[in-house]
Amino acid sequence: MKVKYYVIAISLFFLYGCYEKELTPISESLGKPGPVTEIVTAAIPGGVEVSYKIPNNEDLLTVKAVYTLSNGKKYEQTSSFYENKIVIQGFYDTKEHEAMFYTVNRAQVMSDPVTVRFTPLESPLANIARSIDIIQDFGGAQFRWKNEDKYPINLEFFTTDSVGKMQLIRILTSELPESNFSLRGYTPTPRDFAIVVRDNYGNAIDTVRKNLVPLFEERFDKKRMSIMKLANDANFTNWEGLDSYIIDDNLETFGHSPANALPAAFTIDMGVVGKVSRVVFFNRFFNDSYYSWGNPKDLKIYGRTEKPALSGDWNEWGEPIIAGAQIKPSGLPSGTDTDEDVSYAEGGFEFVFPLDVAPLRYIRVQILSTWTGPTYTHPAEVDIYGEEEK
Repeated sequence: MKVKYYVIAISLFFLYGCYEKELTPISESLGKPGPVTEIVTAAIPGGVEVSYKIPNNEDLLTVKAVYTLSNGKKYEQTSSFYENKIVIQGFYDTKEHEAMFYTVNRAQVMSDPVTVRFTPLESPLANIARSIDIIQDFGGAQFRWKNEDKYPINLEFFTTDSVGKMQLIRILTSELPESNFSLRGYTPTPRDFAIVVRDNYGNAIDTVRKNLVPLFEERFDKKRMSIMKLANDANFTNWEGLDSYIIDDNLETFGHSPANALPAAFTIDMGVVGKVSRVVFFNRFFNDSYYSWGNPKDLKIYGRTEKPALSGDWNEWGEPIIAGAQIKPSGLPSGTDTDEDVSYAEGGFEFVFPLDVAPLRYIRVQILSTWTGPTYTHPAEVDIYGEEEK
């Protein structure tokens, strides 16, 4: 028992000593530091950039700005003595505001405050709010917005549930200057769709809401589809792969190009003419990942209504309807996949067609690169959605 007692006592001594040390200033104070001077303000969207001259105090450590945002939240910004400016952001109005500036020395002694008054330019959120549009889309609604300031935002998408109550369906983050997102899977009956946009400072725009009738959408019947062999398309019948496996509704099978085949193209005859809303790719689960080996990454999608020449002449296909890449939500390198990465891949990589694309019958896919760099590719499955032309 004595041994245990001494151990506890010694532990408490060291813990107490550490605690006391953390409260000790870095050094002895050389006196209250002087304030910042020669202050210049430059208004920016939702805030201000404040430049200044620091005092000539040898023990100066930082400059600190203390302010309250439009929503009542208090914030602090600090800058080292090597810098001569502080950027303040997060205001959601264009009224006059103020910030208190302090210098702080190594002993944590603060100077007398200096009041800096400023009027922010219009918040990036206000610009985003004006740009939001909600329009009919296949199976739901498409949300469009612009974010010219590339301001970090969180977007919340809502629609009504079976009893008419608004339900949060998806949350996204974005800094893209222009983007869109669709909620799908709904019947062509009237329903409300809504969006809320927030920033990282607790500001939010008023809910944008619209009642719409989703356009009819179905998955095109693969029993009518076939792989059309054009002369300069790749052969996907290698290493247990078959061309037909790309549209056989079996995620365990796959098409497999030969080596040194990229860019590798294949052409699907849908068997019917229809308005295409989206093309969904499913990758092969190989080496414990959907983001490895010859799984497609960068690709282009073309479309035609009339039967193409068997030569595969690219000139008659025109510009690609889609030129993009599969996205890995975590952004982590191949070999490290999060649960979100796996779930995202299992749901398929979706490429949405613009609403103004004419009805099509032939879809041609050109795979440009793969996830880990092999010069072959092995897509597992492709689904095509839209509405058949009657």
